[in-house]
Amino acid sequence: MAPPPARILEGVFGMLDHRVLVAICQAGVPEALTGPRRILDLAAELDADPAMLERLLRFAATRGWVGMDRRGRVRPNAVTAFLRHDHPGGWRAWVDFSGGEEVVTAVAGLTADSSRADGFAQANGAPFFEWMADHPDRWATFDRAMAAGGRMHGLVLAAALDWDGTESICDVGGGTGALAATLLEMLPGRRATVLDLPGVVERAVDHPRLTAVGGDAFEQVPPGFDTYLLVNVVHDWDDRDASRILQRVAEAAEGRARVVVVDSERTIVPRPDMAVAADVLMAALTDGGKERTASELRTLGRSAGLELDHSTRLASGDVAHVFGVRVGRVER
Repeated sequence: MAPPPARILEGVFGMLDHRVLVAICQAGVPEALTGPRRILDLAAELDADPAMLERLLRFAATRGWVGMDRRGRVRPNAVTAFLRHDHPGGWRAWVDFSGGEEVVTAVAGLTADSSRADGFAQANGAPFFEWMADHPDRWATFDRAMAAGGRMHGLVLAAALDWDGTESICDVGGGTGALAATLLEMLPGRRATVLDLPGVVERAVDHPRLTAVGGDAFEQVPPGFDTYLLVNVVHDWDDRDASRILQRVAEAAEGRARVVVVDSERTIVPRPDMAVAADVLMAALTDGGKERTASELRTLGRSAGLELDHSTRLASGDVAHVFGVRVGRVER
């Protein structure tokens, strides 16, 4: 353990991680770095200031985003490859999304002030999804970031859950369908539908067994599917709105389908993992969105007419909570 002053400075200097990662990507370093390069040569190619680029890359090397050898040459590594725009994983979109002024401003406004209900709206003049609807270029970037996580979750869910008896899948709030398409590649013979706002599903991926439906999950969810997925959807909303979405899903499930809610799990004792970071990000970007404990999700499900059957920890670090429809009145 480092001494307290060092831990404090680590926290203060932590703000540089995000800025440097965004800066080297915006400069084009991942695309230009195809092998060991002298920084002077790299700077000339990128029309960058050599001294400043060296400082950024030295920092990046300590974070493992690039490598640097004894001759001072910078070289690509596995992380650099993932930061390229042409990498099939699509994770560069997360850097592009997080570097947007609307996100930076919202995160910079994080505070414990009880009067700051929706920090994103206060910083940008409208709640997150409303703002995105008015800025389609930024929404497309957000969609690409969500698609990167969706492809990962498609692979993970295909392996972690039992799909016997599931012929049809509805991915509620599934963006452009990257998760559903990935899942279908792993589950031959199944079909899937992705439900999201009309402006989002216009950009849906093309897959022969995937149907894209534009709609509002607060109003209605298509009935008749064997499995309903809500992956990193419930944590976007406060308890009231999350319950409303789950109610619509419970109605669509018609007492026979399973409902799978995937989110990070909030533990009583915080761990240094993605769940803690995701929870604070929800505080910055949403009005009441949050990560929840398994007990809180069980209670939320019951309020919507769902009963938690079991939970499965995923290789991604998230948890898949599998619900069935309760017999009896849905609490409203």
